[in-house]
Amino acid sequence: MSHSMNFAFAGPGPARPNGRNVAIIGAGPSGLAAAGFLACLGYGVDVYDKLPQPGGLMVFGIPADRIPAERIAQSVATLTERYGVRFHPCTKVCDDTQAPQSATGDDLATQCISLDQLVSEHDAVILCTGSWKPRRLGIEGENLPGVYTGLAFLFPIRAASYKPDAMLGIEVAGRNVVVIGAGFSAVDVAHGALGQGAARVSLIYRRTRREAPCGAHEIELFEAAGGHWLELVTPLRILGTDKVEGIECIQCHLGPPDEDGRRSAVPDSCAKMVLPADIVVAAIGEVPAPPFAGRLGLESVRKNQIHWLQMTALEGVFVAGDALSG
Repeated sequence: MSHSMNFAFAGPGPARPNGRNVAIIGAGPSGLAAAGFLACLGYGVDVYDKLPQPGGLMVFGIPADRIPAERIAQSVATLTERYGVRFHPCTKVCDDTQAPQSATGDDLATQCISLDQLVSEHDAVILCTGSWKPRRLGIEGENLPGVYTGLAFLFPIRAASYKPDAMLGIEVAGRNVVVIGAGFSAVDVAHGALGQGAARVSLIYRRTRREAPCGAHEIELFEAAGGHWLELVTPLRILGTDKVEGIECIQCHLGPPDEDGRRSAVPDSCAKMVLPADIVVAAIGEVPAPPFAGRLGLESVRKNQIHWLQMTALEGVFVAGDALSG
């Protein structure tokens, strides 16, 4: 039996209400931690999230065998029932001064509320929107049909139970899939492709399995499941005219360690090769892309050039988690 997570870690139980209320934008790890912390101090807490269930990428990006969904659900139930936290799912917070930007998961939202309304109705607002913008490879052919980000590949699989008609997964049965990266996201994509009947799944990485962020054990599990691991390989360009047909790579070797002890991948100029591919997934991580970033002046917050800890350029609007750290 799995235990619930404890987001209400700041006290033995609910405090006496202090008469103040806070709106939290985002119900991922930082949003839930902020909700639990503030509820323990007696604040009224409203949490807004565009997804139909709290948990963020813990629920909608990371497979359930890594973080069981029921653990998150139990912790959310505790915040709701014992600490009085109010959750507002399927609600996207928009900016009246900017055109809306579309991002993964936006189509699960059924209503929109403005940031200015939250500011006017609460004593403080905390932006906890996490990392949802995929890193880009920056190579030719990246925009061809058949090229996906790790999040674009995994999100429909995880969201299908909430909106099956709109969350059509990527058709991989019988196809040749190449996954770029060696973090947990890349491994999760590779296992997902194997589980959906791909003819061949290759995981390519510019360093060796010893340097892989996911650890050598994860790669061994992937190989045992029938996957192909290719190391010391860097993608140069994705080939094809109107769809993906292959990926041109270059063989690398590891250079001397840098000041952090990390060895860089150095391309061998004459050692190029082409891997056939029907689908290419660039699972090289996500970065924050906070909404309203222009109004909030986040760079000055990150540089600590602000009077109140983690308060943005908007009075009473704070930032936490990945949206703060960048």
